[in-house]
Amino acid sequence: MNNIEFVHLHNHSEYSFLDGACRIDDMIDWASETGAAAIAITDHGGLFGVLDFYKAAKKKGVKPIFGCEVYFTDKRHNRDAKSKREAANHLILLAENETGYKNLIKLISFGYTEGFHYVPRIDTELLSEYNEGLIALTACIKGRVPSLLGENRYQEAKEHLRQLAEVMGKDNLYLELGLHGIDEESAIMPKMMDLSKETGIPAVATNDCHYVRQEDAFAHEVLLAIQTNKTLNDENRMKFTTNEFYFKSPQQMYELFKDYPESVLRNSVEIAERCEIIELFTSFTDALGLRSSKENIMPMFELEAGQTADEVLERLCREGLHKRYSEVTPQIQQRLEHELNIIKQMGYSGYFLIVLDYVQFARDRGFSFTARGSGGGSLVLYLLGIINFDPMKYDLLFERFLNPERISMPDIDMDFEPEHRDIVMDYVTKKYGSDSVAHVAAFSTLGARSAIRRVGKTLDLPLNEVDRIAKLVPAIPNITLDEAMQMSPQLKQIEERGEYAELFQLARALEGITSHITVHASGIVVSNGQLINHVPLFKDSKNERVATQFDKYMLEDVGMVKFDFLGQKTIAEIRAMIRLIKENRNEDVDLDDISFDDEETYKLIGSGLLAGIFQLETSSGMRNVIMQIKPSNFEEFIAIPSLYRPGPIESGTMDSFIQRKLGIEPIEYPYPELKPILEPILGKTYGVCIYQEQVMQMAQAIAGFTLGQADLLRRAMSDKKLEDMQRYRELFIEGAKKKGISAEIANKMFDIIEPFAGYGFNKSHGTAYAILSYQMAYLKTHYPVEFMATLMTSESSDSEKIFTYLAECRKMNITVLPPDINRSYAGFTVSGDNIQFGLAAVKNVTPDAVDAIVKARDKSGGGFTSLYDFCEKVNLKAVNRRAIESLIKVGAFDSLDGHRAQFLAAVDLAMKQANRTKERKAIGQLSLFDNVAEEIPQKQELPDVPKWSDSERLAHEKDCLGFYLSGHPLSYYEDIIRYYTTTNSRTLSECLYGTEVYMAGMISSVRNTTTKRNDPMTFFTLEDLEGATDAVVWPKYYKQCSKAISEDAIVWVRGIVNPVPNMRPTIPAIPPAVKGG
Repeated sequence: MNNIEFVHLHNHSEYSFLDGACRIDDMIDWASETGAAAIAITDHGGLFGVLDFYKAAKKKGVKPIFGCEVYFTDKRHNRDAKSKREAANHLILLAENETGYKNLIKLISFGYTEGFHYVPRIDTELLSEYNEGLIALTACIKGRVPSLLGENRYQEAKEHLRQLAEVMGKDNLYLELGLHGIDEESAIMPKMMDLSKETGIPAVATNDCHYVRQEDAFAHEVLLAIQTNKTLNDENRMKFTTNEFYFKSPQQMYELFKDYPESVLRNSVEIAERCEIIELFTSFTDALGLRSSKENIMPMFELEAGQTADEVLERLCREGLHKRYSEVTPQIQQRLEHELNIIKQMGYSGYFLIVLDYVQFARDRGFSFTARGSGGGSLVLYLLGIINFDPMKYDLLFERFLNPERISMPDIDMDFEPEHRDIVMDYVTKKYGSDSVAHVAAFSTLGARSAIRRVGKTLDLPLNEVDRIAKLVPAIPNITLDEAMQMSPQLKQIEERGEYAELFQLARALEGITSHITVHASGIVVSNGQLINHVPLFKDSKNERVATQFDKYMLEDVGMVKFDFLGQKTIAEIRAMIRLIKENRNEDVDLDDISFDDEETYKLIGSGLLAGIFQLETSSGMRNVIMQIKPSNFEEFIAIPSLYRPGPIESGTMDSFIQRKLGIEPIEYPYPELKPILEPILGKTYGVCIYQEQVMQMAQAIAGFTLGQADLLRRAMSDKKLEDMQRYRELFIEGAKKKGISAEIANKMFDIIEPFAGYGFNKSHGTAYAILSYQMAYLKTHYPVEFMATLMTSESSDSEKIFTYLAECRKMNITVLPPDINRSYAGFTVSGDNIQFGLAAVKNVTPDAVDAIVKARDKSGGGFTSLYDFCEKVNLKAVNRRAIESLIKVGAFDSLDGHRAQFLAAVDLAMKQANRTKERKAIGQLSLFDNVAEEIPQKQELPDVPKWSDSERLAHEKDCLGFYLSGHPLSYYEDIIRYYTTTNSRTLSECLYGTEVYMAGMISSVRNTTTKRNDPMTFFTLEDLEGATDAVVWPKYYKQCSKAISEDAIVWVRGIVNPVPNMRPTIPAIPPAVKGG
């Protein structure tokens, strides 16, 4: 390194979260291209990016220096500061060696778990304990020393420097100098040199890099505005006042510091030389960059003396063989031996025993669970009872789960009922120790759509225009703007017009950048010993969960294992259905024993009655596909969710599957001579490839790959790694030739397989979730009343879903009886072949109110005889006036003498009289005759008021339920609506983008607004007999439509379909757009 004149030691990557605009690959590329032999990473308060930094640097032959710009305070437990600025100062810490890196992990982790106040803070006490192997720099002008100098408090700065030197050791502390064209720096830096001369503590020059090149300054400015949710027009926003925060060449740094001793630049090189290369994991030379941890930090499973994990796992599997199979065939025995050998070879027997242990904990307590993900391909997991389906029956591959040719961690994802998930996680935490268990980080990035929206907002562009442009980006995960331009001609046209050139330029500059940190929904990590000995931690400020600063991929890099615990509501619903079936029919349903060839179940699925069925009720598009396919066996059923995804849809794979299934298109294979090879693999999917496992099997059958090699090929194709792809193409052709297949055919087959690898679905995961879906479909087919009652109870708080399920009940000829104070409970219950509406779904009726009603009803034995009787018997503190009023409005008193208008008019008197009676009872003022009279129900006269009209009755129901119950205002027009419309809210999403449609319904909400130019426009919700649709009237049509738009108006709408991902479809209305009816 003697020829290097300067090394950058103060650099913020994208892992400084919307403050650093340096993508790690760009940082390392700059270092490599300019000949820099070393470069540091010093993100704010964390080590989130060190692993990506390490891998990128290692690949390019650049020396990585691990560091952090920590937040430093006097007392980390003090919470008196009123702002982030007051809470702490900055301090740069660099890891000189592995000891220093481990101490840095501890400091940063304690900063989050003990010192967090606005920011994660460390203090002198922590630094005194964990300073070995660290080099400190006094940081930018937000450091304590330069801050004090900026306030002309020289002696205090000197004293603080002395204290730091005492903690760190004088040889491990440097005064940091930075010149970025800021006036404040010009005043402070000479004083820093004075301190250096006076104390003997050396000074070092840095450039506080927040973006790679000077021309990136504006993109960084936009990024800061995004972080602070400001527009560029806001002059008070946080911003850098110069464009000098980039990676400068050594020559530029010499020029910048020409008035300072040369030592300030040379010291950067000396620090870099002192910092050793710290190996975070051992890299292999495989083309895919495969890796393994330096040390085994997997948790140890406790065994009895003399036992080994390998022996115990094998014994349990042998026992499972005879429980699962009446006949153990050679194929089964061979598969088991194969899997056990791989598990033992990779050292993962203990992992399987750990999973089995907490699964057994759940099973012993009667908890329901299921496994998902690639673990479905493991016979070992089936024999242990962790998964409930035979992987061999469905052609599932173990190598998709655990590849002996790729050092990677096993990943078994478990789903539990939501209320049981935390209990199982607590068991694992207590067993291995809270300091050995943590949640797992997840990083969010600015996708193409998000970049357009957030940049557009920052540039203060019209939000409706920005939203329109963003929606033109296809809804495909990880799609780039350039890819979107190729797929969306309309988007490309907008860019080419040049009107939004700055928007697209900045969105491209920022897309893909890491924007913030979250916590993985279901993952936890368990280590052998304390986690802070291995990985840095942070605390999620929203719910105080401690999590690793590494995500699941990074954890795999360092040899740590993740366990997945997901709360799955479907499992709870199935359990509740089975319980209700037992109560209602006295039948014991064991879903492990049901037939997966049940004709009635497939008949229901094919009919499109899919509401409430896991995975299948997601959209009318999915419903449409299912009704076309009409699956008649489980293999077809597994395929449906795999087909209904962007890749198979856009490639035509889904259409081919449907056409071939229906016999419209012949089942063909690319080359007739390959049919004997391909038919056993693709036959069950009508000759089309939809699963990742099929890609692997084709590579095995055509080119002689092992399944491990085939999995590596699949990964390379999926990740579009060109160098690796070329290498595997050559191996594929060479292997095919050995099997007598020409190079030409092999080359073309490689091209054919490649796109399938990109969007193929994991069949193991698909099978696991298809079983859940089928189980629900089976229950819906054979126990429809219990199924629907359970669903509506589960979704009591979601009026939109209740509305959907009520419509489904009508289609299934199930009568849903209205709420009734004498029959209803909290949830929806079964009453013969009918369903009784649940009281918990009524607005203003709290759980305490329901409990009070049921308790009083049970106590009285005969229920309530009148409104007055109800008020006297229930606890009116729990069942208040608003609850009673809502119950009246939805018809819960209809079984009593009188009508709803009379009940509502009598509420005040009934409550007043009941309270007076209760007060007299409480103080013993009731006479003997009063007590006798109390036992005899007194008939009270209800006020003589007129009945509500149909429209009044329905309006009250809508107000208290969110939907109409006893009828619908549109019912009177049902035939007319059907004749004059082309679609409805349920079928709208089946219409292609840009299709002109005709709908009719009732307007349930209106939001009038204006554009930036103060032109009026309107958003409204159109409700029909099937659901609701959002509509918008743009300014140019507003005048023609506005008079017809008001709440409760029945209207006919002409519009253009505009699909919005994860939302209801929206119709921009066009003239004659909205007509009143």
